[in-house]
Amino acid sequence: MWFSVFDIIGTVAFAYSGFVAGARRRLDLLGVVIVAYLTASAGGALSQVLLGEVPRILTDELAAGLILGTVIVGLVLHWTGIRRVERRWTFVAADAIGLAAFALTGASLALGHGLGMFGTTLLAFLTAVGGGLLRDSLIGDVPVVLRSGFYGIIAVLVGLAVFACDRLALAPDVAPVIIFAGAVVLRLIAHARDWSLPVLTGHED
Repeated sequence: MWFSVFDIIGTVAFAYSGFVAGARRRLDLLGVVIVAYLTASAGGALSQVLLGEVPRILTDELAAGLILGTVIVGLVLHWTGIRRVERRWTFVAADAIGLAAFALTGASLALGHGLGMFGTTLLAFLTAVGGGLLRDSLIGDVPVVLRSGFYGIIAVLVGLAVFACDRLALAPDVAPVIIFAGAVVLRLIAHARDWSLPVLTGHED
């Protein structure tokens, strides 16, 4: 049950973050739809391909409808003149929610295929960051996962937490919700306080 719930949450959240990113770059309507679609689908598609599955985004009409509906809502909010600061924080919140939700779905997908700790953590990471990485690359930004260390670390922590809870059979009905909420809060705090890993510096060649 939780897999489907978080898959829907992640799809809507990342589609909205893709819409906002495209709107910031003043893309045309088709460009915004493409960025939203790829942001919401790339991470999950990559994980499913690695597991030998047909990506659900190609067969799941609900996902496509959710992305289109999210773009329509985004257009309404955009045309109502929402203030820049509100756009900034709605983007951050949507990105945090998408990150946490897709890390959970990636980890759950891995466990369903009998993968161990490394495989579970890797799929949580790839599913969570794949869409955002492609989004940022398409609009010409350095992907956030490469410049904000806690972004990727949060996905790794979610993967480890899901694996541990599964192996220890800890509260299977509520553990995913707790992990999701904790990941979202941690991402928002990390963003607000500008937490990151050390940046490599040195002499240029």
